[in-house]
Amino acid sequence: MASVCAFIAARLRAWDVDRVFGVPGRHIDPLVTALPGERTPPEFIHARHEELATLMACAHAKLTGRAGCCLASPGSGALHLLSGLYDAALDRQPVVAVVGREPPSPVSTAGRRCPSPGAPPC
Repeated sequence: MASVCAFIAARLRAWDVDRVFGVPGRHIDPLVTALPGERTPPEFIHARHEELATLMACAHAKLTGRAGCCLASPGSGALHLLSGLYDAALDRQPVVAVVGREPPSPVSTAGRRCPSPGAPPC
């Protein structure tokens, strides 16, 4: 079975995305490593900041007429994408933002800590 990262990389290829701008991080490294899976992968461009990555993706969309793509870690990394996404929206440019996901917390919905493995569920 293919991983989610391989599926996302294949979808980006299907959308004819040729460059992905972003800042590597713990939660998005599997996607960065899944990008060069095919003969014509999207090229990963390492940016120094998430805001710069999204502005680069917007500029790429403006100059090439193709969809731009930016990549960020969850939390503050995703918030840093907002200014570039607003720029793309105001200029009506296609920009795809991919944000990583933090693993689920071992705390249940009731706020209690889940028991150890093998114990009854929360």
